[in-house]
Amino acid sequence: MTKDSGFGKVFFENKKISCIYVIPTWNHWYQYEYMKDALEIVRVLAKGFKKVVLYGVSMGGYGVLKYANYLNACDVISISPQAAVTGPQSEFDTRFLQFWNKINHKSDSWHAEQNFPLNITIFYDRYHYEDGRHARLISQHIRHAKLISLPFSGHEVFAVLNESGILSDFVFSLLSANANHAELLSKYRRNRAKSGVSWMYAARNSLARNRADSAGRLYKKAIDVIEWRKLNGLTIDAAKAKMTLLSFVEYCFSTRNYALFCDMYSRFSNRKLINVDLTEHYIECCLLKGDGSAFVAAVQALDKSGKVRSSKVKNLTKQAIERSIATASDFG
Repeated sequence: MTKDSGFGKVFFENKKISCIYVIPTWNHWYQYEYMKDALEIVRVLAKGFKKVVLYGVSMGGYGVLKYANYLNACDVISISPQAAVTGPQSEFDTRFLQFWNKINHKSDSWHAEQNFPLNITIFYDRYHYEDGRHARLISQHIRHAKLISLPFSGHEVFAVLNESGILSDFVFSLLSANANHAELLSKYRRNRAKSGVSWMYAARNSLARNRADSAGRLYKKAIDVIEWRKLNGLTIDAAKAKMTLLSFVEYCFSTRNYALFCDMYSRFSNRKLINVDLTEHYIECCLLKGDGSAFVAAVQALDKSGKVRSSKVKNLTKQAIERSIATASDFG
């Protein structure tokens, strides 16, 4: 890791807030004995602080709950956390199994803790299946925890708050003695339209309710917002923008809306706005539409670019020949 790897480092430095960053080298959910030594160092360093506030997202959200008492925290801000990584309470969540299966000894020891800090806030999206269930499980164990659902933020609550320009307001409001949670939620609703990620999750929600046409409009809005942010010099989270675009691609293919995909491809094929290579998707789209001339032209352009055909493109080319929308001679 580098000296700039701390999560939220720039934000806290700009606010003149002292921070200690706990940065795992892989996604192990803090399940190792050496965490005790690391946390003891943190506890010693934090003795000079006026108050200790813990914050984290997803795995970090789990960690701040697990170590709140050990680090004598006054406040805890946990965003999209997991309640458990082992046992029956974790079986509904299969998103992180590739990591959890690598952990030799999993322990949700924090479930045995008592007397948690009074000021614990959980941010999550109730429409997000896994995060919603985790939040409810946490509330059963820490009954005084304040649960704030931010609809259409998905698992990317932090990114949506940041893109909406209200992350700072949320953090400092929560640290005050009389945080107005209703006002925070109202502020979120007024500003979430600035986030392309939020529009994407609204689209997913519509699709889950079998409102395909509405989902299409919302996906287009998500892409328009990303483009608007770029044109106005606003911050764009590259990973989240890529996720949004690929989710839109998945929608186009699942609903067979190939015209919409082709329109999007013409806008983003140069990768200047969002660095995603959609070439393979476009070649597949041409095959599914039965557009032989466009298919041949796309594969030939790929070959001319010097890129090696992937196994997927090879398979698509084979299918095109079998369906007689192209011939072997078209590809030299």
